[in-house]
Amino acid sequence: MGVIKAILAGMGTTIRKARILVILYVVNLVFAVIAAVPLLALVRADLEHSFLGASVRPLDPMWLGEAVLEHQEALPAIAASLAVFGLFYLALHVFLYGGIVGRLLDREGPATLPAFAGDCGRYVWRFARLFAIALVFYVLTLGVVMGLVSALFRPLSESAVTEWLPFILSNLHLLIALLLLSIVHMVVDYTRIAVVADAERKVLKALRHALTFLKKRFWRAWAIYLLIVLGTIVGAVVFYTVLGLLGGPGVAPLAAGLVWMQAYILFRIWIRTLFVAAQAEFYRSHPY
Repeated sequence: MGVIKAILAGMGTTIRKARILVILYVVNLVFAVIAAVPLLALVRADLEHSFLGASVRPLDPMWLGEAVLEHQEALPAIAASLAVFGLFYLALHVFLYGGIVGRLLDREGPATLPAFAGDCGRYVWRFARLFAIALVFYVLTLGVVMGLVSALFRPLSESAVTEWLPFILSNLHLLIALLLLSIVHMVVDYTRIAVVADAERKVLKALRHALTFLKKRFWRAWAIYLLIVLGTIVGAVVFYTVLGLLGGPGVAPLAAGLVWMQAYILFRIWIRTLFVAAQAEFYRSHPY
């Protein structure tokens, strides 16, 4: 199976399993509402009886700056609660991936909530172990490999006679980091797929399956990944361009902005499932 064919097949899978998007959207919405309670309380206290509340935009920089200065004593508590929610979201992220991968790889199975939740529970501990292994690879990539790249770039940057060379090297450093992280993330994705597709209980063995598969098909697999990333970037550019046009005081622009934000959230959730579906189609069409 070629690159484009795998992506199109993945799109078809996400359309057939569209109920997964609804489940993920509802879960994310509930979590976001709970996590936003501290910030919403702050907004309500500041703007509920204020003339500014009628004209301020969401996340207005001037209001945020004033709120930070006014509520400095409460900021540590808010930051701590957000950190707790962040850790909980990571755990939820690992848990939900069991349902995403399990339901997308089950061609004939239903995408109902009980089936989704069953896959979440079935694969949660395997994916949790994989998450721990992935953290090691991310640390090695950013700490060791990128440290070596920085060491190679530093003499060139320090000896530069203009600002252009440091600027170019800085952007090249960022690009290398992003590309290396994309490779690590892609390997993790295929390991998740191997866990489910090969009914593999041992995560390290599933990782070996993924590496064996990618050894012969790395460039095509990476092309699939990068093309979906490119689609994500294009979608983000479109979102922020339209959001800028919708900005402004008043109820109508605010409502339109909120609706557009929800559409973008659904787009990001769809992209999340597309990564799994397209890579799964590619994995199953090329026995390793």
